Amino acid sequence: MKILHISAVFSIGNGGIYSDLGEALVSGGHSVDVLLADASLRFCDKPSWFEQNGVSILRVPTFKMQKMGIVKKSLAFVLLPFILKRALKKFLSQKNYDLIIFDAPPITLTPVVASAKKLFKCPVFLMQKDIFPQNAVDVGLFPKCSPVYWYFRRQERKMLALADKIGCMSQGNIDYIRKHNPYIDAEKVVYFPNAVKVNPFVRSDGRTELCRKFGIPQNACIFLYGGNMGIPQYMQLTAAAIRHFKNDSRVYFMCIGSGTKAGIIKDAIASANPSNAAYYSAIPRADYDLIARNCDVGIVTLSPYFTIPNYPSKSLGYMAAALPILAATDTNTDFRALVDSQAKCGIWCASSDENAFFEAIQTLASNADLRSSFGANGRKYFERNFDAAVWAKRLVELFIA
Repeated sequence: MKILHISAVFSIGNGGIYSDLGEALVSGGHSVDVLLADASLRFCDKPSWFEQNGVSILRVPTFKMQKMGIVKKSLAFVLLPFILKRALKKFLSQKNYDLIIFDAPPITLTPVVASAKKLFKCPVFLMQKDIFPQNAVDVGLFPKCSPVYWYFRRQERKMLALADKIGCMSQGNIDYIRKHNPYIDAEKVVYFPNAVKVNPFVRSDGRTELCRKFGIPQNACIFLYGGNMGIPQYMQLTAAAIRHFKNDSRVYFMCIGSGTKAGIIKDAIASANPSNAAYYSAIPRADYDLIARNCDVGIVTLSPYFTIPNYPSKSLGYMAAALPILAATDTNTDFRALVDSQAKCGIWCASSDENAFFEAIQTLASNADLRSSFGANGRKYFERNFDAAVWAKRLVELFIA
């Protein structure tokens, strides 16, 4: 098959759910072109082709959409389709494709996908990740009665109607989409989880190097928070833990990431002045890999105010590294089922319950055997269920009669 992937988040150089899927499709004998809105380029740069492990990527300069305030982010989303439609017409109109795939958010890719579907006369597969705009309403970015909500909700309806198949990350996501969008055919909403390339697992022996390099006590239980730090991630919970355990030598908090709420972590460290916590906005990839392979627990947090079943993708990295997961989320997500019963890979608690979060930290910090068991369970489940090669094959099967 000849496949066109339209995206604003396809990663270059560091792997990830979309690039690993693309490479798995190429390994399966298919060709993949990516029309990428690339905010890392200067807006005055010209679109250019780039090849990554057999995937051809047309990088189109656009405005930044991640880790921005709501006004700038919304403006970038609104302008995005105009920029990409121009690139589609200029660089891809003479090509032929058998399938178009795209990811949401942003939902404003819909006009571009509609143009591509009309041009190439082929089916469309939507990889539904965050359910927007409801997730923005849940965390208070704008009210449900506002014109902003109704604009984006209208775009969401168009997006769901346009897709021939909609891939959701969990059964909870499937149920939510079907319930709140009864106008679409329920049968076209299918399970299609986040998945990455499964590399052989190698037990790391870099603990001594990690502790020396970052000044961490050798015997401390290292809790890693890695990734975006925005409103959805409810950073005040991790900040509360940093304050609560500031004099506890059994634990160490390593927080790596950036976003609109990274200041909550920085302020907690500045005010509590703990000896057992550190914040880094960004570190070299090699250093992050060293940390991920040698820390003890991976933290996942989500706002308690979500009414939608978010399914955090960072859990894949933790499970791949055989890290037990400490998950604190809203009670609507079925991510709890993954942690507690399906993979049995960690401890879950409600993110509205600080004391339960603190108790889970104490439990994990004091029981190395439990951490080892959770980590091994997570790695096994990851290998069986989240292999990009398996899901690339499944994607093609969805569109072969």
